Amino acid sequence: MASPSAQRPWRRHIILQLQHRDRHQKLHFEGLILSYNQLLTKSDIVQFWRDKRDPHLPSAVSLPPEPENVTKIQIRHQENVNKLYQANGELAQEVFELSKQNKQKEKELQATQSRLSELEVKLGELELERGRLQTQIDELAKANGEVKAKYDSLQQHSRTQWEQLRKKEAEASELIQSMIDIKVQAAADLNYSNEKTKRVKQKNLEKDLAVISTVPIPMDIDVFRQVQKVPTEVARHPETKSFKPFRSFRSASFNLSTHPRFLQSFKGIFRKRSNTCFSEIDCSPTNFCSVARVPARVRHGLEVHDGEVNAVKFSPNSKVLATGGSDRRVRLWDVVGGMLQKQKILEGSNDGVTSVEFDPSGVQLLAGSYDNTARLWSLRSCELKCALSGHSAKVTAAKFKSYYREAVTGSHDRTIRIWDLNKTACVNSIAVLSRCSDIVCSDSFIISGHFDQKIRLWDSRAGLKTSEIPLQGKVTSLDINSDRTQLLSCSRDDLLNVTDLRMNETRLELRAEGFKCGADWTKAIFSPDGCYAVVGSCDGVLYVWDTLTGKLETSLVGQHRSSINAVSWSLSGEYVVSVDRTKVANLWADC
Repeated sequence: MASPSAQRPWRRHIILQLQHRDRHQKLHFEGLILSYNQLLTKSDIVQFWRDKRDPHLPSAVSLPPEPENVTKIQIRHQENVNKLYQANGELAQEVFELSKQNKQKEKELQATQSRLSELEVKLGELELERGRLQTQIDELAKANGEVKAKYDSLQQHSRTQWEQLRKKEAEASELIQSMIDIKVQAAADLNYSNEKTKRVKQKNLEKDLAVISTVPIPMDIDVFRQVQKVPTEVARHPETKSFKPFRSFRSASFNLSTHPRFLQSFKGIFRKRSNTCFSEIDCSPTNFCSVARVPARVRHGLEVHDGEVNAVKFSPNSKVLATGGSDRRVRLWDVVGGMLQKQKILEGSNDGVTSVEFDPSGVQLLAGSYDNTARLWSLRSCELKCALSGHSAKVTAAKFKSYYREAVTGSHDRTIRIWDLNKTACVNSIAVLSRCSDIVCSDSFIISGHFDQKIRLWDSRAGLKTSEIPLQGKVTSLDINSDRTQLLSCSRDDLLNVTDLRMNETRLELRAEGFKCGADWTKAIFSPDGCYAVVGSCDGVLYVWDTLTGKLETSLVGQHRSSINAVSWSLSGEYVVSVDRTKVANLWADC
């Protein structure tokens, strides 16, 4: 309960308010009261003259007779008095009611005062608590500042260490390059010294041939002509590695064992010419690893194009990476020490690039484009060799068919075309009922994926469909393993299918919680050994499945902030590269 000293200001305030109310209400009746007082004064005067008449005055001096309106004034006065009494009663009743309200307000005021006192006490407690919390905030801010300073110093140290690492890696790459140059020079010197020996052998061979020409040898003339044609055939067809130049001698009508020096000279000629031809075009990928390593983290990430990146592919030797994007360029990158270093730019496309493909030797690159054309570049000179034009809609896939003499393209114009790269001409066109999204091919067959949820297998020599595999969604990509027995397909129903081409039936269905196919051109691929399948999701997560068990091996979160369009796994099994819609490429490794 509040003390009397605390209540006195409130009582004084109430009294002042009542006085103010009396003054305010008195103004409404002030005119009435004034009129009433005037009437009373007149009434008193009239009554005075009525009661105080002097009877001794002379008759000539007599009071005038009372006017008639005096009575009316009295009646009116009485009515006003009655009204005033009535108003006085009403005011008394109102005063009584206001008195009751005043007592009620005093009780409410006392309760409010009590509540106010409690709140003042609680406010004091809260002020103390606020002071304590402010002290804790100041201490935490001070500690946070110290931690921030340590973090900044560590980050600066990390930047310094990273720059030093970059410099060391650059120095290491320079050392490696210098070692390679030294080895190349040593090899050139060795080849030069070997050439001297070969030239000496050549001279000896010429002498032997001069001697032998004088000696009659029982030899079939047709067989001898075949022997003469062998070096020419080897030079003309370098891809025939299994060619055996002495096979025709097994059925010859004579025996060269009687002339061993002659035989050794011929072997030296064939070995020299064959090695010279095959060294120019090396079809076998280097650093091939029979067991692919599952990626675990991003080694290097950067923006590789000025727009969306649609395609990515490793070269056969796993040392060069090609990317194609909506900026109408194909960019080549060197893979050095787990990092991507810009090498060259291939220009010539009039619209965005949809696919890229190296030939088996790694000296040519084929790319499809939105401008209804596929283009072939030479990587040695970075010059455009030819443009394959003929489609009426964008080319979604362009692949080499056999080595590098033929190519196959698929398009949204519902056709698949086979091209002779030497003649730069279309040699066959296959009409399809649906848009083509991707293709894989070999010398004898072509497999195409389409928007009508079907995979079609074609005989490339006859151009006839051999079989058809239905799916549950639009086909976005196709890939085939190295044995060409398993086909991997990705579709818009967020599902990957592994199909056994020997039985033409689905062997595995690969799915994962959270995986969403982000576009109609999302690419899924096999690992080089065919044991894994990898694809990117619309949320920037990379998913890897085991194709033997069908179980999800891992899901990787990197620097992608949008849908992953394509992935590529190096033939060495060491790296995986993923590209997305926001210009970013991530190089993944297992450590």
